[in-house]
Amino acid sequence: MLKNIKLILFDLDNTLFSFESYWTQATMNTFYRSNLTKQLPFDEFFSHYRYYDHHFWELHYQGHISLDEVRQQRLIHALKHFDQKIGIEEADIYFRDFFNNLIHLLEPNEEINEYLRELKKTYRVGIITNGKASEQRSKLVKLNLYDVFTEGEIFISEELGFEKPQREAFHVPLSYYGLKSEQTLYIGDSWNNDVVGAINAGMSAVWINPAGNNPPSEHKPLFITESIIKFLTSILKNSRLLL
Repeated sequence: MLKNIKLILFDLDNTLFSFESYWTQATMNTFYRSNLTKQLPFDEFFSHYRYYDHHFWELHYQGHISLDEVRQQRLIHALKHFDQKIGIEEADIYFRDFFNNLIHLLEPNEEINEYLRELKKTYRVGIITNGKASEQRSKLVKLNLYDVFTEGEIFISEELGFEKPQREAFHVPLSYYGLKSEQTLYIGDSWNNDVVGAINAGMSAVWINPAGNNPPSEHKPLFITESIIKFLTSILKNSRLLL
């Protein structure tokens, strides 16, 4: 199934756990807790907030704005629709409340964690994730993923100095393992950051695609699967690690 593959690397958010569902719940909880938003109609607010979230993330991917600016501007612009003006500091406080809520909600998926432990008996493994080191490590702790991955097997863009889909974000970790890109499989949910990025870096890729979307470009992932559990089960059965 994975001939010549010796290393399997994973994205974190929306790959090893369902970030999207936690994000939505934490967004709702923060909305009803904050004096900035709790008097507004949630559905209308959420529609604008999601729109600007996607808009500013795209600008971030293009290198035009920082991660902090994404988090600030999506709220600032959403509230403009309700004739509310807020500043950067208020937006930062709102995000911190949201993130604390998100971390509180997170629960480990021990089924995934056990599959990863079994996988580690056959392959070397690791995580490459975009984001801030302190935030990503908070997620890893809450998800019990430090029971699976060592500190040396976790690569966070803030510390690497490169973000996916930059090739360096994929190549730098290979020096830790002493392996080549063609011996590596990368698994993630983002077509551009994970699939295109990994393939352009010379790796094979797996696309986690629960919505069944069509590939946006001609890049060819090794596999497309609806869930990480389904794919891990397939790998482990093929490796005869499961009965």
